Amino acid sequence: MVASALSLPAGSIRRQFKLATMALACLPFLLIQAIPAQADLAAAEAAIAAKDYDAAVSALQPLVEAGDGFATWKLASLYLGGHAGSMEEGITLLKKAAQAGEPDAQARLGVMYAKGEGVEQSDTEAYKWLSLAARGASPGVSRVVAETNQVVVGQRLSAAQRNEAKTESEAAATEYQAAPVVEAAPAPAAVETEIASLPDPAAAPAIDGGYRLQLASVPNEGDVEGEWKRLKRRIGAPLDNLDLHVERADLGTKGIFYRLQAGPFADRSAAAATCEDIKAAGGDCLIVGP
Repeated sequence: MVASALSLPAGSIRRQFKLATMALACLPFLLIQAIPAQADLAAAEAAIAAKDYDAAVSALQPLVEAGDGFATWKLASLYLGGHAGSMEEGITLLKKAAQAGEPDAQARLGVMYAKGEGVEQSDTEAYKWLSLAARGASPGVSRVVAETNQVVVGQRLSAAQRNEAKTESEAAATEYQAAPVVEAAPAPAAVETEIASLPDPAAAPAIDGGYRLQLASVPNEGDVEGEWKRLKRRIGAPLDNLDLHVERADLGTKGIFYRLQAGPFADRSAAAATCEDIKAAGGDCLIVGP
């Protein structure tokens, strides 16, 4: 016997039709709500790129009040960078964004706990947040830095502290966010940690056609387009008018990875200026060039 809507009582069919009609009626409202949010975020990103931080704050605040985790991370970055607000407000927003599941916020908070910067120093808390960041970050520089910092902090813990940190990390992953883990892109040779310093841009591989900014690395060529779209949406204005260059890197037993680079730039200073804008927008980058 094949079940179908035809076998349902007439009253049940009418109720389902009514529910479907109500759901469709809600769609325009949902779209109206989403469009202003996207517009506010785009306005904030454009303002950050133009270094108009007051305008950026004004555009971000309604999104933060609405519970947007990414906007909260953006505003926290402005406060922590000294562009608006105070360090205390920045830390409060950073914690809120980290708890909302923003990997970049989790990574920054982990480093702050490791250094005791604005918060009470705690390697256990640092390990927890860096572990969450490594779980949630897309393959690329941000994930490599989070994973490497996690290892560094883990080495500073005793066996008992490490077990406690792992327990807290696993509990936090369940409570906050545990994004599907994609095979992480292996770190370039001699990757250092943010706790020490980022990789020296001068040591980056040479490329043809001027300087570029490396933004991410993915293990599957089919993921390149989607990652580029994600980066453009997340970073916004600093990537406008830049071309995508994909560099295929054969890392032997570690596999083949595809590096997403934006550019080109006529000189290193132009690339560095855009890299600063990308970082102000909540992204990360590495200068590569001749």
